[in-house]
Amino acid sequence: MEQILKELQAMMPTSHEVAVRNSKVLAQEVVGTINIPYPFYVKKAKGSRVTDVDGNDFIDLTMGFGPILLGHNPDVVVNAIKETADLGSHFGLTNPFQGELAELVVEAAPCGQKVVFCNSGTEATMYAIRAARALTGKNKIGVFVGSYHGAHDYVTVTADKKSDPNRPELKSMGRGVPKETTDQVFMLPYRHETAFDLIREHKDELALVMIEPVQSSNPRLDQGPFLQKLSAVCKENDVLFMMDEIITGVRLGGFHGAQEFFDVPCDMATYGKAIGGGMPIGAITASANIMEVFNFHGEGTTIFSGGTFNGNPMTSRVGTAVMKYIKAHPEIYPYLTEQSERLASQVNTFLKEEDYPANLMNAQSMFHLIFTKEPIESAWQVSRKTWQTEVLFYNHLHKNGVIVPGIHLFFVSAAHTPDDIDQVIEAFKKSFGEVRAKGAI
Repeated sequence: MEQILKELQAMMPTSHEVAVRNSKVLAQEVVGTINIPYPFYVKKAKGSRVTDVDGNDFIDLTMGFGPILLGHNPDVVVNAIKETADLGSHFGLTNPFQGELAELVVEAAPCGQKVVFCNSGTEATMYAIRAARALTGKNKIGVFVGSYHGAHDYVTVTADKKSDPNRPELKSMGRGVPKETTDQVFMLPYRHETAFDLIREHKDELALVMIEPVQSSNPRLDQGPFLQKLSAVCKENDVLFMMDEIITGVRLGGFHGAQEFFDVPCDMATYGKAIGGGMPIGAITASANIMEVFNFHGEGTTIFSGGTFNGNPMTSRVGTAVMKYIKAHPEIYPYLTEQSERLASQVNTFLKEEDYPANLMNAQSMFHLIFTKEPIESAWQVSRKTWQTEVLFYNHLHKNGVIVPGIHLFFVSAAHTPDDIDQVIEAFKKSFGEVRAKGAI
């Protein structure tokens, strides 16, 4: 480890200087779950590449953690930003631009008739939970082992691995979340029939069951039957069912995302990431009847929601431009699938033939590298015993010109060329070989 860190520091001395300076005033940079092996700071990005403050170019697989479907800084985004900047970046007052983006979101979301915008996926799931509670008069929500729904109190929970995996108990992911809050959350087993039993048992308490149709921690495409039955069980028991499409929305399968891909009806859906084209965004959509709960000046059951930057002109116009482009270019999706499957297939063939204890899981253009030989059934199975080996691997991958963040989740974009994918494959192979040569595998 010492040797590779010296090589990285020699390669990126300015990033080291920035990290030292920033550590004096920043308690956290970006998000706490990111553990980039060696600090580096991106100065600019274009297409599939990022350039750091030392002038080094890397193939980027982070892609903004999902929003960058078309690649960094495409013309459609740059032009929309320039045009909007001449009009004004923020008004606080209502503007005519978010309605057009809402029309595109409704078109993309099979469950949607009306939309409320916010500024992040965290806000979207928070407001969706509030709406479900107001509509049903019930307080508890169901989430699944391995799912991620943002950073507010009700979803910063994880499964307690000491509990029964078929009836998992939960614990907070960090301090500062009252037990009274986590008591309002049920942890459900992922891809297991017991989940349906728990919903039936607690139907009188559950306002909402929410799920990532593809878990970012466990990307796979064989859960369609589970999702379909989950939808049916929620409907039978008068529990609202929500698909968290913040990552999969307009990415998985096509413009209509996971709801169409898996043919799963839902009551509500949350969106973010790709629909903003790189600008901060979140969205909640559902039928007009459900969304009436957001009419704060209406009658009956209503909730309060708001945000200074909700539906701001910059996000609205950029999101509209990107959504229109994606809709007009359906050829993006087969290309993404082809290159993604090629990456996963060739890396996994190499790992198997060379007997490495790792497996590259993917759901089309969503990836997660797992340091076990076999695909996992649930994030419950992921062990942290291989942490030091993983850090060493990502250090070498960084040195070999490919960026994957420390959370191991990464993406292929429409800007990644076949040659980029070839280079990524070779970088994975070379990095695993270097780690093995050091005796870590």
